[in-house]
Amino acid sequence: MAGNLTDLGHHDTPKITTELSRELTLFHITMMGVGMMIGAGVFVGTGISIGKSGPGGVLLTFALNGVIALFTGLSYAELSSAIPKAGGAYNFARVGFSKGISFLAGWMEWFASSMAGSLYSVAFATYVLHYFKDIGVVERLGLTGHDYFVHKAMALTVACFFIYINYRGASETGTAGAIMSLGQTLTLAIIAVIGFGYAFGDPVRLKNFTPFLPNGWGKVLITMAFTYVAFEGYEVIVQAGDEAIEPRQNIPKAIIWSLIIVVTTYLGLSFATVVAVKDTGMPAYQWIGQFGATGFAEATKLIVPYGGFLVVIAVIFSATSALNATIYSASRTSFALGRDKMLPPVLAKISERTQVPVYALVTSAVLILTAIITLDQEAITSC
Repeated sequence: MAGNLTDLGHHDTPKITTELSRELTLFHITMMGVGMMIGAGVFVGTGISIGKSGPGGVLLTFALNGVIALFTGLSYAELSSAIPKAGGAYNFARVGFSKGISFLAGWMEWFASSMAGSLYSVAFATYVLHYFKDIGVVERLGLTGHDYFVHKAMALTVACFFIYINYRGASETGTAGAIMSLGQTLTLAIIAVIGFGYAFGDPVRLKNFTPFLPNGWGKVLITMAFTYVAFEGYEVIVQAGDEAIEPRQNIPKAIIWSLIIVVTTYLGLSFATVVAVKDTGMPAYQWIGQFGATGFAEATKLIVPYGGFLVVIAVIFSATSALNATIYSASRTSFALGRDKMLPPVLAKISERTQVPVYALVTSAVLILTAIITLDQEAITSC
């Protein structure tokens, strides 16, 4: 395999040439990875993890998953430094294995990214529609009873908007993703900081961490298993191999930085969720656990003014940043497959105007929009 890596230019070719425009900075691709990782997983998984593994268990869950993700991320960092090309894991499989295996890996990555894009579109519509109903917008517009069509229209609209952003060019895609990711990270950081303020201002809240592991290590392993999806996303960074500035240096850095930001955010949110509860007549972890997937939101309402609204804003930022990243990832994977003639070569055609793989983007968009139109949220999730 080492010989193959050399053949690809790791040592022999100091400059990497590409038909795509090289416009994405370290900040762009780092935020792209953060946006992909901080999705609905943290909002749903935090409350469930606290209920199952306890107040200390949730901290161990995110910390240990962070260690596992770091090892995987370092592997991606090494491979992306050796093979800095659009296509990511597909290219790694192409070098290390047969064409058949690499085609399967690439096709699965393309399909999974497309389905994830439709899921994030639907998640955005779900939260926005729920909030609009709460504040009476749906009723005032006379849309009561038309939830299904309004939901589909919202999901299609946001998907089309970010498809257009991706069409505008890599710089626009990176900037939009950075704004959304920065918005979600800052929103979640505010919640975490408020939680620490409550804890240090009222130290009795730290007793919520007793008992630390009420249900033992077995439950921690269970919560680690179903929350690890919240650490998957740095693979979208390696898709920028043809468009990142100094990819051999910046892509590995972006992977490591994105993991540091995400793990720190998860630990801060978990701490804030636990210390938010006081005087409920039951242990904090049980009170949070009774709400299941909405436990994080319910706890946030106790310490943050307009906490429910803040959570909705955080979810909207998370869904849109992840949507932007998945559209980018899907189009670059299909572009790489077309470039290697694993799929029709037309998918590798670059727009002269915007320097993006326009046919790869259109084909990915068709998959995303078709899933939104024909499938419900549960069916999309199962894909």
